[in-house]
Amino acid sequence: MCVANSGGIDVAPVPKEHVDPILENYLLALAGVDQCSQSAPETVRSRLAVNLERAERAYADAAADGLVEVSDDMAAELGTLAQVNQESRRRLHRGAPITDLLVDLEQGTDQANRIVRAAIFRQEKSAR
Repeated sequence: MCVANSGGIDVAPVPKEHVDPILENYLLALAGVDQCSQSAPETVRSRLAVNLERAERAYADAAADGLVEVSDDMAAELGTLAQVNQESRRRLHRGAPITDLLVDLEQGTDQANRIVRAAIFRQEKSAR
């Protein structure tokens, strides 16, 4: 959503509460890479790195302007993502092996990407 002014075009600010779960997902993905032991299997390290890239992309898209207009369904999904993030964070703080958290981190990133894609699709559709 762009707002015109006399000096050019400004992008409408993205509400912080919409972006927070996406940012937290990115930070958890980063922590997953950071906490991964060098002795972990290469497949685990690789999956964590790919997950981090996907989480970073979701956050960048959300922060840019991907979550300006959020439907009630998307808001509910963001709430669910926040809960998933909270549980992953708890498990990480309790010292759960990163290999046990990997699937949870990937699922959280999948959910974050679905939310961002749906929001962008909604904005593109309303712009037509």
